[in-house]
Amino acid sequence: MADFGLSAIIGLVGTAVSAVGTIAAGSAQKASSEFQAKQLEQQAAEEKAASQREAAKVRKERDFILSRQQAVASASNLGALDETVQDLAGDVAQEGALQEGMVRYGGDERAKGRRAQAAAARMEGKAAQTGSYFSAAGTILGGMGSFAKDYGTDPLLKGATSVTYRYQ
Repeated sequence: MADFGLSAIIGLVGTAVSAVGTIAAGSAQKASSEFQAKQLEQQAAEEKAASQREAAKVRKERDFILSRQQAVASASNLGALDETVQDLAGDVAQEGALQEGMVRYGGDERAKGRRAQAAAARMEGKAAQTGSYFSAAGTILGGMGSFAKDYGTDPLLKGATSVTYRYQ
């Protein structure tokens, strides 16, 4: 009978250790997902900063083209207010603004995608942690059920399929 008691205790301890391990694994997954989310948010900030630098470069190129255009117009005896010069300058300015806007938009969209990935990673971590709680509860309940089944069974009748009583 002492062996059955020791077996039961070892079984219950094993169940508890398994449940704690399951919860620890869920917490570790959540921490890993949070770390991944922070990295993705950092990448989002980098995407936005890179697009701002690229937009500044496009703006500088546009300003250089406009300046060169004015210099060429002056050298060819056309004034800065000449209609053709003004039309060309307007076209350059418009195209430059379009390019600058596209660069900024692209950076914003890439950053938005990284932030969405970060949110998904956080949700995945929370789901893993919640799942670990349910799994641990299932492990505990299963261990308790097994204990109750074994504890409530008469060792002499274990494995018997039916019991017949003899009345005298």
